[in-house]
Amino acid sequence: MNILSILGAVEAPSDLWVTLIEWVRGSVGNLGWTLILVTLLVKVVTTPLDFMVKLSTKKQTLVQQKCAPQVAKLQKKFGHDRQTLQVQTNSLYKREGLNMGAGCIIMLVNLILTMTIFFTFFGSLRKFSAYEAINQYEQVSASYEAGYFAGLSQASNGEFDSQADLNAWQTTMNERKAAYEAMPETTDPEREAKQAEATAIATEEGRILDFQTKATDAGSKAAVAKWNDNKKSHSWLWIQNIWVQDSTTSPFPNYDSLVSMAKNSGYTDYVTTNINKDNYNKIAALIIDNSRSANGYYILAVLAGVITFLSQYITELHNKLKNKKAQILAKSAGPENTGSMKVMKIVMPAVMVIFVLTSTASFGLYILASNVASIALGEITTLIVDKMTKKKRLEVEEFLEKEANRLIRKGHIKE
Repeated sequence: MNILSILGAVEAPSDLWVTLIEWVRGSVGNLGWTLILVTLLVKVVTTPLDFMVKLSTKKQTLVQQKCAPQVAKLQKKFGHDRQTLQVQTNSLYKREGLNMGAGCIIMLVNLILTMTIFFTFFGSLRKFSAYEAINQYEQVSASYEAGYFAGLSQASNGEFDSQADLNAWQTTMNERKAAYEAMPETTDPEREAKQAEATAIATEEGRILDFQTKATDAGSKAAVAKWNDNKKSHSWLWIQNIWVQDSTTSPFPNYDSLVSMAKNSGYTDYVTTNINKDNYNKIAALIIDNSRSANGYYILAVLAGVITFLSQYITELHNKLKNKKAQILAKSAGPENTGSMKVMKIVMPAVMVIFVLTSTASFGLYILASNVASIALGEITTLIVDKMTKKKRLEVEEFLEKEANRLIRKGHIKE
């Protein structure tokens, strides 16, 4: 098998995220851990805004909980007039010092920033994944070619050192075969001469075929060695290649998969122009034969779903009042939209699972690291927020407990 040289190097992406990844990669080495560290750095930088949102939300929640009994009365009084009910409710919140507009602005800014980071990182990693997949092939292919011709030179004792030598030999053989076809065979000596030439040609081709077989073996070993060396950078725990999905697919994408990746990342022209499909699939088959069949086991998708659900559950726990009677009153006076909340508890984890399943493992690592960091940093910011709002929380709980005791005595609610 003869693999021709790749026509030039693919141009690497150079956006902000890739620049940051490459900068961290210089110190870390492994790209999987690099992506995790970059994600953690981003979460740390955006934590102050998350803290502001959490503080604003906590204050808003406490005011709404304190106002829950009055809101319930307004609902009974103005339930038939939605506009008046809204005006009266907003007036009540304003008297209690709740600025809904300011809270909404902070949350909106945080939402825009979060979505911008999410989608720009997604787009950047999608392009980076295509680039790395192309680059992996080019490096392995170049190693195969170097190993092939080194093996060919060794097997032929320096007679054949390059593709040019093989091409020259093939030209000579073609001329020799043409001359053989033109040889007369009307007499016995002519027939004997032609038969001798046929034997000589077959012997020569067999000799070169033996050289090429040894060269192919040398090239294959060099290619596999290069792939295994690259895996030190591109693997992560159970995943062989983070630029492919964490699934039972091959760690080395086939040509059609590569074209699909290139199509979504702006490398289509490069792939279709510079990469021969047959040569690519031969290299891919070689790597697949010498690798574990599955790139991963869908673990990232499962973890992303579980951690997203856990994150929502923890947030819900933090928003609950610690006083049980206050909880009873808050729920009875201002019932939560439990149906919508239950749906979101299912929808959000499902969305994360779909994102991970349809993206490369690199993006799955981002999702996983981002969610874990959100929980860890969230617990720290929540602790600080709880201390800052402790006085207000105790005031609200005391107020609601008194109101709950009054309503329990009247039999309006059950303890």
